[in-house]
Amino acid sequence: MISEPKPNQPRKHTRHEIIGRVFIHNDEHLYIAPLNNISLGGVFVDKVVSIEVGQIVRVIIKSPALGEPIQAIGKVVRVETTSRLGTAVEFDWVGPRFKEVLTSQQNASQAA
Repeated sequence: MISEPKPNQPRKHTRHEIIGRVFIHNDEHLYIAPLNNISLGGVFVDKVVSIEVGQIVRVIIKSPALGEPIQAIGKVVRVETTSRLGTAVEFDWVGPRFKEVLTSQQNASQAA
């Protein structure tokens, strides 16, 4: 099932455009995709992965901007195939330092 974004849907979390890689895997496959953006609520990658909407996945996000890899568990909530190609994962759980790492990244971006 493919789900397109809902127009005018308010964002719960600020998106951060950070260069990096995202490793997404379910019980059967591992996908490596370019990071498009990340927030406290989830991640969007610039690639359509062959994991269906609704599936639970494990995620590892690696970027020099974040300093250390971020681990998370989430659900594929959207696969975009029209205006842009990509897959969105909403986090259900993130590693204990995730909020601190992302907040420090946000503070560094605002200071620049």
